[in-house]
Amino acid sequence: MYLALERYSRPASVEECLRILADPRERAAFLSGGTDLNAGGHEALTHVVDLQALPLGGVSVAGEVIALGARVTLGRVRREPALAGSLFGALREAAAAYAVVAVQNRSTLGGRVVVDRPDQDVPPALLALGARLRLAKLDGGRVVESVIDLPEGREARAALDGALVIEIQIPLGEGVSALRRFGRTAVDVPLATVAAARRGDAVRVAANQQGSGAGDLRRLRSLEALAASWSGARPSSWRADARAAALSDLAAYEDPWATGGYRQDLSATLAVRALAAVIGEPEIV
Repeated sequence: MYLALERYSRPASVEECLRILADPRERAAFLSGGTDLNAGGHEALTHVVDLQALPLGGVSVAGEVIALGARVTLGRVRREPALAGSLFGALREAAAAYAVVAVQNRSTLGGRVVVDRPDQDVPPALLALGARLRLAKLDGGRVVESVIDLPEGREARAALDGALVIEIQIPLGEGVSALRRFGRTAVDVPLATVAAARRGDAVRVAANQQGSGAGDLRRLRSLEALAASWSGARPSSWRADARAAALSDLAAYEDPWATGGYRQDLSATLAVRALAAVIGEPEIV
């Protein structure tokens, strides 16, 4: 697969990683869990930069935020006691959605965030939970760290260019979240994924329609505004209203796996089901 591969590095510092990435002579890629790197499309790669020597695999709580290191695996997300509450249901469901246990035990949160592929479940869960990213970049020859909102949309993802994800930060508190997805089989990548999270009366809903790239991740803001307008008293037509709001936020993305209309309709259905799960309503009536 790696016909052009010439070098393997295992840097001991974030700065060393970033200097390799910034070198225009290198066609380098980071190796964290390796599940995407081994999936093809890397035939021109000349340099693999192994991140496993970096201390990016921790989980910590500071104040009202839980920080998940970029190398925390999906398997650990499923088992981590600090993520056992109802607030993190969507994230645990997203981690479990990768049906092959070997993938769960290798694939990392940082990798799921940065890889430019649309067939993912973790990013919608993180977006619904209001996750932020702690990044490191080289600026003027020195390492500079920043914290940004999880990018949604193609333009926002430009913030990840030349950056190393250090950790994912998620606000703590009381709440509940849920993720709903649909694929052709249990082991197939999903045709669409929607996650919803509720903290008090505030609801966030995020969808990944498996479009042309990771930039198709989006919040369903019309649906969020509708849910906020109910103030706890939902009209009998709330399902139809929620579906219409979701459809207004969703694109009709077509590919060889599904027509645009089917995927848009599917995503709206998943959005209503995820919303029902977090507001205590039956998903199917």
